[in-house]
Amino acid sequence: MATKYTKKQLTNFSIEELKCFSDLQLKVLSIEELKSDLKMQRIIEIGKVSENNFWSKEYPRKSREERIMYWLSTTHKGMRTQGEIGQSEYSEFSSKWYERVSSVEPDFDEIFKEVVPKLGFEFDWEEYHKRIQS
Repeated sequence: MATKYTKKQLTNFSIEELKCFSDLQLKVLSIEELKSDLKMQRIIEIGKVSENNFWSKEYPRKSREERIMYWLSTTHKGMRTQGEIGQSEYSEFSSKWYERVSSVEPDFDEIFKEVVPKLGFEFDWEEYHKRIQS
């Protein structure tokens, strides 16, 4: 692996950390950029652990009403965000999204039927089904 760094500069990193970088990164990034990338990788890893903990430990303990409120909140926020960035609010939904939510909530379809009336607007079921099937 050819790099632009001296051995002394690279001693700031463990072997495991250096293995995280591609040859291209080692050729073009500064030491500070490498440190920043490594920090971002750690943050992403912490986020993955946190997400796994939520779905494996916290979510299963929620009551049905708490699950409905969870999906209401995330659906409302997701649809609002899509609208705010100039997209269709229904851009929130896709077949990949549906696969994911169905994998973490086996009763998703029944729960979602209870979520929709609480959204506070007329929900286009036809558009929703079109997006989750394509």
